[in-house]
Amino acid sequence: MRASTTIKHGLLGCAVLAIAACAKRSDLPGDTTLDATPFATPARSQEGMGPIESRLFTPDLIMENQGAIGVDAAQRDAILREVDRARGEMTRLEWDLNAEKEKLAAVLSPERVDEEKGTQAALRVLAMEDKLKSAHLTMLMRVKNLLRGEQQTKLQAIRRAAK
Repeated sequence: MRASTTIKHGLLGCAVLAIAACAKRSDLPGDTTLDATPFATPARSQEGMGPIESRLFTPDLIMENQGAIGVDAAQRDAILREVDRARGEMTRLEWDLNAEKEKLAAVLSPERVDEEKGTQAALRVLAMEDKLKSAHLTMLMRVKNLLRGEQQTKLQAIRRAAK
């Protein structure tokens, strides 16, 4: 009876981990408030953002305020190149992530789940999610680095005014 209870708890933990990994995805490590779309952040106050998100600027935020912050043609082209590069990489990663989620779902489908296979499949899903978050964070860092200090300051002020 005790072994059965231990197995049930182990399977439950694996299932909870798998469901959490598949159902909830944060786009940046450490921040869980981001929209599921990697290229846009809904309008919110800066205080409502996580500590990482609040220090970065989405391409959409920059695009919507390009005149106000004085984005020049070279910056615009560089940002567009970076977004195109990231979009291609992230699309491939999303395909890979969805394939791993399908495999995990298949492992979890039988009445009795092989805990080792379930754990390994869940770890592959989590690893793919980490790669996707890393690609998104890299894109946002590169975009921020294309902005001058005064542009970043203006974007922060625009965020504060939007609250």
